[in-house]
Amino acid sequence: MIRGRAAAALAVLVLSGAPLTAQLGPAEIAEASEVARRAAFDVLRNPSAHLFSAALDADGIVQRRLGSRAWKALAERQREELRQAVRERFLKTLAPPRSAVTDVPWSAVVPAGNAVDVLFGLRYGDRLLKTRWVVRRARGGWHVEDIVLTEPGVSLAAGAGESLGRRPLERRTRRQEVWANAIPRLGAIAAVGLVVLALSFRVPRSRRPLLYLTASAPAALFAIDGALAIHRATSESYLMLGAPVSERWRQAEQLAAAAEREGRLDEAREHWSQALSAGGPAGPIEYEIGMAARRRGDLDRARAGFLRALGERRPAPGAAKELASMEVEAGRFAEAEPLLRRYLSMAGPDPDALSLLAVVETNLGRSDAALAAIAAARALVTGEGWRGEELEAQVRARAGDAAGCVAALRRLESQRELDRFALRSDPTYLSIATDPAWVAFLNEKKKKKK
Repeated sequence: MIRGRAAAALAVLVLSGAPLTAQLGPAEIAEASEVARRAAFDVLRNPSAHLFSAALDADGIVQRRLGSRAWKALAERQREELRQAVRERFLKTLAPPRSAVTDVPWSAVVPAGNAVDVLFGLRYGDRLLKTRWVVRRARGGWHVEDIVLTEPGVSLAAGAGESLGRRPLERRTRRQEVWANAIPRLGAIAAVGLVVLALSFRVPRSRRPLLYLTASAPAALFAIDGALAIHRATSESYLMLGAPVSERWRQAEQLAAAAEREGRLDEAREHWSQALSAGGPAGPIEYEIGMAARRRGDLDRARAGFLRALGERRPAPGAAKELASMEVEAGRFAEAEPLLRRYLSMAGPDPDALSLLAVVETNLGRSDAALAAIAAARALVTGEGWRGEELEAQVRARAGDAAGCVAALRRLESQRELDRFALRSDPTYLSIATDPAWVAFLNEKKKKKK
């Protein structure tokens, strides 16, 4: 069950300044979020992902790409082929490697008009992916209309539609296709007949039935194949032009990321340029350029990439959070706050962004706003109750609030055993390492259980 739905959504919407425009009732919101939750756990834990495939609105995704008229004119065989292509595209992005340990450490539900946005943090080993699942009522039930990778701002539904190609369908010219399918097969049958006729003069009369029976097999196959091809030509209004294709810009992006990891920076820049010139979405690509630069410590190039990502017509929300984080690291808390507010309004909540906001508000002297951010972050955390205490302790440590951190850890200690040696070496608590309250807490002797 997704914990704290209403409280988390309300707190975040107030924090981000988003309007409360929900048109759905609490029961409908709960039903929609449950569909998303089951689908999310299914895609993480079941290789076949049948439940996820059933929840995904593949029909709607393809119909928006092709148009309602073309979709209705397709044969069921063609529709199923396109549905499967869309499902495979989503699963390729979301399904974890076999050896990865998966989890959903946090979630939130945000009503969005007549739809529901369900935010999930999907953990794949040591990697956390923030996603927004758009759930809307369709064909008598709730279905996942789209899944957005919120940091780069990438819509999987849009990507699946684009992967079908610029011209996925073509109108059939039925008379030409009938003859084009019939003539080669009739020729093959005639060739089989000529071979049989030629051999019949050399084969004894007693063995001719066996010859005719043997020859009838390929003739029948050609006839059946021809009949099926003619049936398709006469019963299907559109011809599918081939299997879905990968976007060229994605290949260039992957090459750029690989070059960045291996330190081949000039080659990486060339591949990034190729990705943009091939028609890739500028916002997400500039965001990835900024992330690669920040990972290698090139803060000037990272900042430039993030600013470009935010300036695009379709900006990458994660760029705002990365810029805010850089401002916090530089001690410019007043500059960080509007960036975080912008990120929350675009991408919705997550514990990391709300924790960073709590740090900013604390350093700006706004303790009430900081506490509200901490409470909103805690409300998103799923799983065992102690995880909320742990998150609060970490946030307070980052904000320099040693006393508040110790108080949260004491509540946590009442639920599970703490390893003070591990806390001493944890970089999360480095900012309060010399605070007397923190030092005294670490030096306390372990209490014996009664």
